[in-house]
Amino acid sequence: MRAIIILTTLLAVTTAMAQAGPGGVGSSASNVLWLDANTGVVHSSNAVSQWSDRSGNANHALLPGSIPLARPTRVPGAVNGYPALGFDGTDDQLWVTDNATVDLTAWHFFLVLKADVQKDYNAWMVKGNDGNENYEMLSYSDGNIHAPTFYTNGTRTFPSSLGGQVSTTAFNIFEYSYNAAQGRDIYRNGSSIHTDDENLTPQTNNFPLYIGNERGTSGRVISGDIAEVVAYNTRLNAAQRLIVNNYLAAKYGITLASGDLFVQDNAPNGNFDHDVAGIGRVNGTNLHAEAQGSGVVRMNKAAYAGLDNNEYLFWGHNNDHFSALGSTDFPTGMQGRLHRVWRVSEVSSTGTAVDVGNVDITWDLAGLGPVTASDLRLLVDTDGDGVFADETPISGATNVSGTLYRFANTAALVNGIRFTIGTTNMSSTPLPVEFIAFNASRELDGTVLTTWSTATERDNAGFTVQRSLDTHQWVDVAQVDAAGNSNAVLHYSATDPFAPAEVCYYRVKQTDVDGTATYTNIAAVDGDNGGYEVLRIVPNPSQGDLLIVLRDEPSGPELLRLIDPSGRVVFEELLAHVQRGQRVQLPSNLANGRYIVHYEHANGRHIGALVLSR
Repeated sequence: MRAIIILTTLLAVTTAMAQAGPGGVGSSASNVLWLDANTGVVHSSNAVSQWSDRSGNANHALLPGSIPLARPTRVPGAVNGYPALGFDGTDDQLWVTDNATVDLTAWHFFLVLKADVQKDYNAWMVKGNDGNENYEMLSYSDGNIHAPTFYTNGTRTFPSSLGGQVSTTAFNIFEYSYNAAQGRDIYRNGSSIHTDDENLTPQTNNFPLYIGNERGTSGRVISGDIAEVVAYNTRLNAAQRLIVNNYLAAKYGITLASGDLFVQDNAPNGNFDHDVAGIGRVNGTNLHAEAQGSGVVRMNKAAYAGLDNNEYLFWGHNNDHFSALGSTDFPTGMQGRLHRVWRVSEVSSTGTAVDVGNVDITWDLAGLGPVTASDLRLLVDTDGDGVFADETPISGATNVSGTLYRFANTAALVNGIRFTIGTTNMSSTPLPVEFIAFNASRELDGTVLTTWSTATERDNAGFTVQRSLDTHQWVDVAQVDAAGNSNAVLHYSATDPFAPAEVCYYRVKQTDVDGTATYTNIAAVDGDNGGYEVLRIVPNPSQGDLLIVLRDEPSGPELLRLIDPSGRVVFEELLAHVQRGQRVQLPSNLANGRYIVHYEHANGRHIGALVLSR
């Protein structure tokens, strides 16, 4: 059984193909920071300690050493099924420690965010302290976006949008670009909310980049949620910024006010929301001719004519299994095709169907085991009926290098069509990626629980759970029997009862009956802090029934208070003393949302955050 994994809470993952930025725009040279709440979030019971950088520059957002318990909360399913990081407005924050790659004199930022409480100030992202910032983005109590910059000539300017831009009811995409030649532009969901023509050089500094706070001024910790942060060290051209906006809009179910061109993410079109990327052209100096993004499909138009002004090609997939085993919908002469399907929008800037001409389609098939290029077939649903069995497969794939396989000079893609890839020989080119989920989490007793699922199995002799302290040296901690052969989704779990109290890394080794071994990617879990956090609330988010856990033994009765975002005490209860744990049932009339938790006993008071989601 060959295996690769789709992860929710992991260290950043790279593919064999060169790293590409969001939507296929940028590389690690220009995309200097990429924080995605769906990838690279290290947490224990959703209490976050690290937000790993996907850009390739290792600009990870970490807990400040001076406030080790100021942890944002990972909120699963916060927006269009994707998670976000929630900040409590009290002390939650993350720091990207000083790195020359985030000291910028030109930039292009994208932030996907929602406020829980509008206040002066919600400091979403700040490079440096107040009055000494390199760049920042804050908002006021009226939802006004505020973006001060301090320049090398000592000038500090304070551009602001009109009020009402930041919402407490919905996530929005905020975009902020600057260079000395073109000045500053700020957008909300693709629509301009501020522009100027400043021609100055921003200062750089040796302060951290603060996510969720501005150091040096009290009260600026945000009360709200951030789903994604993207930073470039250059101003994107018009085609590139449109592509990144469509990637974010599709992923988070946001309708762009301007330039909403990829429509295959809409429910009537099948929700092809995932790993959206694109190529396109505004004019001869504003174009983007090659893109891959976070998915496995790369399109390259650079070698061929036909990409005219105001033409775009976008693609995204439906997140079905990345495996051919068990598939049935494929033409005669083939033996399988990926369950995962992609769909195309090939349109003008007004959304009208166009023809961008021929493209190279390159697939990165890393992790799929042996592949013979001549076995591969490109499947295109040319008649739009959603069925591939009645189509003529396209052959001619070549192995470009490593795990990259290309269908060159392809004319088959047109607006609205679906496509995927298949094999004529399941023995030599099986395309069998089996794992569909993996997670590792620290439990209340300090042990680590690992869980994983398989979509299909073939000749699977069993699993071995492995642990590492440095991701280089691994030890076996559990053996788990496998089904062997199965076409059904199966779920597995194993506990590491002797997990060290420090940060640990886990993976699962899968072994075939012939001795061939493959590995999942790596999941990280927090240290145990001596068995318990100072204050832990589980589960969090909660449906109303929760457990309060303290590291130290409380003395005497305990008082629990819940405070809503307006500062009002909405729940208060005197609890009988129970060693280290007290279960609480919250009233059914409490509204869903974020609450500050005050927990007091004779030895002191602890403050935490709770997300109520019934």
